[in-house]
Amino acid sequence: MGAIFISYRREDSEGHAGRLFEDLVQRFGKDSVFIDVSGIEPGRDFRKVIDAQVGHCSVLLALIGSRWLEAADEHGARRIDDPADFVRLETASALKRDIPVVPVLVHGARMPTAEQLPSDLTELAYRNAVELTHARWESDVQVLADALAPHVGKPLPPPPVPVAASSSTGSRRLLIGAVAATLVAAAGAATWYAVVDAPRPPPAPAADDQRAVVERLIAEMNAADIATRKAATTRLVREFGNSPVAIALAVDQLGDGTFQGLSREGRVNVLTYLAESNPKAWRETDLREARASLARIQARLAAGTATLGPQVLQLVEALSAKLSA
Repeated sequence: MGAIFISYRREDSEGHAGRLFEDLVQRFGKDSVFIDVSGIEPGRDFRKVIDAQVGHCSVLLALIGSRWLEAADEHGARRIDDPADFVRLETASALKRDIPVVPVLVHGARMPTAEQLPSDLTELAYRNAVELTHARWESDVQVLADALAPHVGKPLPPPPVPVAASSSTGSRRLLIGAVAATLVAAAGAATWYAVVDAPRPPPAPAADDQRAVVERLIAEMNAADIATRKAATTRLVREFGNSPVAIALAVDQLGDGTFQGLSREGRVNVLTYLAESNPKAWRETDLREARASLARIQARLAAGTATLGPQVLQLVEALSAKLSA
């Protein structure tokens, strides 16, 4: 039975890598999926260790996010141009051994061209890629798993579905629980809007149209005009609080680079929407992604490499508590 090696940049796609690792382990088993080079002992040549460990896999997944190619070191040079870059070493090792390398695009990333890559990675530009999206995560991962099966072996049988007490959605309810009341109170005190006692919203648009509407509203929540921001946030909370699509798109705003690029008001609005959203509408993949993103934000705060205003900080802490319950 073969093995899968997941290569990724922490600042580019750590959350997606963790989600994908968990999903593939469920399908193929923990002994068939590797996500990091195991501890390299002092004095060992890390290049040889990486080459040896990649050599044990039968397929390598190269997660490529929006910053995979342009991520820079402390001197402003592209990391991918450094011959000692771990991501470059992992991918080049697989290409050199003619191990199948599957580019996995996340965060809306595009495939790099051969001209953008160092010489030992140019072959990557010609490998067929797959895309993983928040809105279609489960189906996208299933397509990927089907493609990996010939290289890895027969997937594990799915776990038995627990019997729900009163409805088919009972097991999903157990994943989250009803823990929103405290957070809603905290978030409501920290925002400019009142969404309590709102009038009944109109019917939600069809799924295809809903995504476009939500994407526009999320963009408007970061607009320069205060009235536009307020209207967009209020509408998103009222009309799309039960929408898994809207929750997934909002969670995507917590990702590396994206959250840092938001204005203070934009951060408040995204966190406010996630705080006000219905816990029962959250999918497990979005829960994992949000937890990972919030953990990275809090790690940067603890390290002193990022600062947040008290309003944003309060919402970050409250949302973390909600998702950890």
